[in-house]
Formats: sequence, structure tokens, C-alpha cells
Amino acid sequence: MGSSKDKKLRNFIKDVGLPLNRAPEALGLSPLTFLDWWSGYRSRVIQKAQFVQLGQYLHINEDTILEGTYDKNFVRSILFSDDAVMPEKYTQNKFSYLRSSAHIFKYLTLKYGQHFSDMIARKLNVSPLIYSDLNNKISLNYFIDLLEILTDHGFKQSDLDQLSCVMFLSLGQTPQMLAEFSKARNYYDCYEVVAKNFKNLDNNFRIKTDLDRTCFKVTTFLDYDNHAHIDFSKRNVDKVLRYRLILAGWFPYLSNLAPSLPEYKVSYTSDGIHCDYTFNFPATESRHMHLVQNKDSLTD
Repeated sequence: MGSSKDKKLRNFIKDVGLPLNRAPEALGLSPLTFLDWWSGYRSRVIQKAQFVQLGQYLHINEDTILEGTYDKNFVRSILFSDDAVMPEKYTQNKFSYLRSSAHIFKYLTLKYGQHFSDMIARKLNVSPLIYSDLNNKISLNYFIDLLEILTDHGFKQSDLDQLSCVMFLSLGQTPQMLAEFSKARNYYDCYEVVAKNFKNLDNNFRIKTDLDRTCFKVTTFLDYDNHAHIDFSKRNVDKVLRYRLILAGWFPYLSNLAPSLPEYKVSYTSDGIHCDYTFNFPATESRHMHLVQNKDSLTD
């Protein structure tokens, strides 16, 4: 087998996230022989028999591995079909939709590789297939732990902030929402879509909205009584609120508009956490709306 086939096999293993501790069995090699090959210490290890064995292991035609025509989702479903158990702390008070964090794992996979994002999933004790259905719900504890684990793996605050800016990466998996944001032509239209879809992302917070042609005001409240399962340490809460603040400012990007961070105020009270956001629209947009309304009134 030539070096090009070696390279294609390595790329396949990385792309589908084949766990390295299962790779020797999948390829029909001893652990030591596989490790020597994977580390680059031995060449000419991979023969036709390894591709045949791997194809049988994954229930696919071995030729698709070389051709790059394999179905990645199918392969991963074979690899991780038995990893469906969810920690109890994530199954209680499930008010968050998985679609609200799917873009994070998409970003991790694109930047650091499938093995890295799968490793983060395992650190959370969840299946790497957790995002197969974005309509499923999960506890806010999951998101809190996700940020904490990424911090433990060297993510600085600027890296966590970056995660707030890439929601567009997973929007294609929610085509209706994507279509609505794509149709928005200004900030008013964009935040009208946001107001409409709040409950499709997160129901942890009680939300009140007020939208007019000059600004969009949002008040959120996270009450302690209904979220006794959450670790309300200020460190954890501050991370979540900072993430939500930056994310909120990047919604216009989904409508081909410039991001715009809101004015923001947070209050910690005896019954919960109150947050007030004010998104001020550009003055030029407000004047344009005013002129359009006046023109319409003249033609009535």
C-alpha cells in the first residue's frame, strides 16, 4: 500500500473520530503494530486486508474509504450506537434545546478535529452522537459543564467568547430558522425573528421582550426555585451570562448585518438573576423606517 493510501486512512480515522483504542481491532492489527504505524515509526503496515477488515467492522464498502465517498454520519452511528446513556444531572429540568449549543461542537470539530470534540463529549459522559437530534432537550448543567471542561483544556476567555460568534455553523440544521434570518433586511426584522424563536433555543429563563423601530429590549429572569439543580456559583453564572451577552449581539450576523452588542445590566436578587438587554438600532435605520411609514400614509 502506497503512502497516499496511508494518508487517506489516517484522514478517515480522524474524520469519523474512530477511537484510537478501538482502531487496532477495527484494522486487524496488534495494538503495538498500530501504535508504531500511527506514530510514524513503521511504514508498509497497511495492506488491502486492513481496508477489508475496517469495512467489515463499520459495515461499509472498503472502497468508499479510499474514494472518500463514505457516509460519515452512518459510520459514526456504528461507532457510537451503544453510547446513549445520559448523566442524571443532564436529564433533570431539561429546558435547553441541543440546537442552542450544536454550533460549539461544530466549531470544535472544524478547528481541532473530530477526535477532540469526541473527547470533550466523553469528558461530559455523553455520546458523541448527542447532536443527532437538535430537538432534544437537556439541562443547563450540561452547558455549564461544557464551558468548564473547555476551560480545563486550556481555553482562555477569548476562546470561549469566540464560541458565541459562530451560531451560523449549525443553522443549516434548522432550515426554518435559517430562512427567517435570511429574509430579514434590517435589525428590526432580525430581532423580530429572535423574539419569535427564543423558546426554540432555551426555556431556562423567563423572558419579556419589547420591540419597536428604534430598539429591542429583553428582560430575562433565572429563578432559583425552579433551578435548584444548577450550581449557582458566581464563576459559573458569569461564564453563562457573558456567553449569552456576546451571542445576542451576533444574531444580526445571521441576517448579513454587522454584530452589535447590547447595553446590559445584571442584578442578583434573593429570588434569582435578572438581566436587561437593550439593542439600539442604527439611527439611519430608524430614520428610514420613519420615512417609509410617512410615504405609506401619504398614499393611503
